Amino acid sequence: MMEDTTNQDESIETNNNDNNNDEEEYDSDEDPLLEEHTVEQLKQNDPSVTNLDIMNLHANDCIFYTMNWKEDGNCISNNTHLKKVYIYNNDEHLGKNGHKKQQLQDFFSCINKNRSIEYLSFSSDRDDELCGGLIEELCGHSSLTRLQIHDGLGSIACSAVGQVLKHPQSKLKHLELPYSKLDDDRLGVLCSALVGNNTMETLQLNGSDKISSLGWRALSTVLRDPNCKLTKLNLDNSSIIQGWTGLTFAIQRNPNLKLTQLSFCGINLNNKGADDLGSALIGSPVKVLDLSSNQSITGTGWQTLFNKLSQTSIECLILHNTKMEDAGLAALACIGTLKRLRLRSVEANPAGWWTLFNLLQRIGTQLVSLTITHNNISNVGLAFLGSLLRNMPSIRTLDMSDMGNPRFSYTFSRKVTSQGWISFFNALQDSNLNLEQLDFSNNCIDDEGIQLLARLVSSMASLKHLRLSQNDLVTPTGWQALTGYLQSPNLSLKELYLAKNNLNDDAVVSFARALEQNKTLKLLSLYDSHDDGNALTAERGWNAVSVLLCNKTSIMDTYNSNHTLKEVSIYDDTPDDTESYMDLNKIKDKAEVARQKILQTHFSTEDLDSSKLQVLLDMELEMMPAAIEWIGRPTNDDWFGRSVSGLSLLYNVTRRMPDLFDSTAQKKQCAKRKRNSCVN
Repeated sequence: MMEDTTNQDESIETNNNDNNNDEEEYDSDEDPLLEEHTVEQLKQNDPSVTNLDIMNLHANDCIFYTMNWKEDGNCISNNTHLKKVYIYNNDEHLGKNGHKKQQLQDFFSCINKNRSIEYLSFSSDRDDELCGGLIEELCGHSSLTRLQIHDGLGSIACSAVGQVLKHPQSKLKHLELPYSKLDDDRLGVLCSALVGNNTMETLQLNGSDKISSLGWRALSTVLRDPNCKLTKLNLDNSSIIQGWTGLTFAIQRNPNLKLTQLSFCGINLNNKGADDLGSALIGSPVKVLDLSSNQSITGTGWQTLFNKLSQTSIECLILHNTKMEDAGLAALACIGTLKRLRLRSVEANPAGWWTLFNLLQRIGTQLVSLTITHNNISNVGLAFLGSLLRNMPSIRTLDMSDMGNPRFSYTFSRKVTSQGWISFFNALQDSNLNLEQLDFSNNCIDDEGIQLLARLVSSMASLKHLRLSQNDLVTPTGWQALTGYLQSPNLSLKELYLAKNNLNDDAVVSFARALEQNKTLKLLSLYDSHDDGNALTAERGWNAVSVLLCNKTSIMDTYNSNHTLKEVSIYDDTPDDTESYMDLNKIKDKAEVARQKILQTHFSTEDLDSSKLQVLLDMELEMMPAAIEWIGRPTNDDWFGRSVSGLSLLYNVTRRMPDLFDSTAQKKQCAKRKRNSCVN
């Protein structure tokens, strides 16, 4: 069941693109899993299969273990379209099971022979020797550029990574070791392999909490290396303070260093460390900086850091869960290069927010993305923000979730009230706001507020992602204010989240009817649970969604059904037929989607009657060749759901109209028509 994850950090910017590149278009489709039909596609070198997820390796009946990778591994080793492989292994007995262990080794051997895979992600195993052997299979891989290994590395596995890095044919650019659990010795092995490396661009070593100054000194050596090409460095939640001076000194002293993204979340940085970092970044190319969860920095420390960052080209700051205080918060306005600012759970008073918004309005800002969730802004602060946004044409992403729903928020005193939202939306009417992503989840918006918001977003032709979950002050009648917006011919919305709200079948039916002509929305989340006594019964709602996806009234109604919506969630399991229609809608070829729905609904062999067949038989003769081609068109393998061949229908048409396929009969009919013409 699909649920809204609005309250997670960075929920609104789904691609997590914090650099200065344009954000890629979000696509909610999941990577295909390793299943029987996927194996067949791999064997045929199907170009549509570029990503592959291999899950559930703990299950004995997993198809991964039924494959003979020595004999059938060509589907991987000879594949020329596969780009990404993700392997999730949570089988604690894997290293003790000889068959499973051999299967993994054979599979990695296939990966090593492949010449198209660029990204490999897998979990390290409790068996350090096994993990090391798997990694060694990657030495000299000709196309692998990104390697991600989860959940720690043992000594043998770490040495194997070092061998991969030092291999003369290595193409690796990104090494990601989340929750790496490294110590001094293991970090030393990696750094030794990285000294002199001129391909590595990303290094992620977060969760290394056993490293002393000795280990960090080795990393400093890498950063001072004139050949170092690192652009991204992530040391989140690591015991880095002991080596902080050496690291900042290395960043400051290497003029060739190309670091553009730094992440130092939860490293217990203090005011002195923040000052050192600010000095090191002056003149550096760093564009993205994440210092979230560093609560030892006080308002004075933040103020000092921001003043120094104003002398840099920083574009993105992520500062969640920090004790910024009013002085530090206001100092953010002096950084004129900022384009993305993320502030969740920042400890500051409403006065600090008022000052920040006022300064940004007075000085001017080029922000394109603003996140200010779960903060003590108050109604007055929201009014100041409204004045700022009216004169902020550059903004494209706005996340103002979790600003005070009394039912879900941790601290009720910080809430923005319903009247505050009404004033805010009123202030933004007739503004030039044209957002692409907007999140107002978990707030005190009521019926009047949702009506004003619907009017506001109706003017945003670029809005693609809208989250309004957990606004339970809006009544079922109030939610129907969105139906007019959903019927707008200029609508470009792709995702709409309305989870955990006061929705009932009447609202769902209204949404379904409003989406009949829509060709943009791909995801609609109306999910709820019965824990709070929600009034949604789902039966009429699901029926309306089913008709929306496949209207069975007539062939033309089916043809004109919604072929875009891929995911709909309501309480209760999705009915099988509706699930099948949503699976079909995931296929890119919408003409084929319409064809499949028509074949399945009107011409299936189970309920094919003469009246339905007569529709084809009564067709003009000149149209018959096109109709026959349409009926007999071969199905694609790019299914997420079941597919139906038109051959049975073609057989029935052939039986009823033999003259179309019998040249002798056609000549007799032609002669008969000529005789009748002469007589007349």
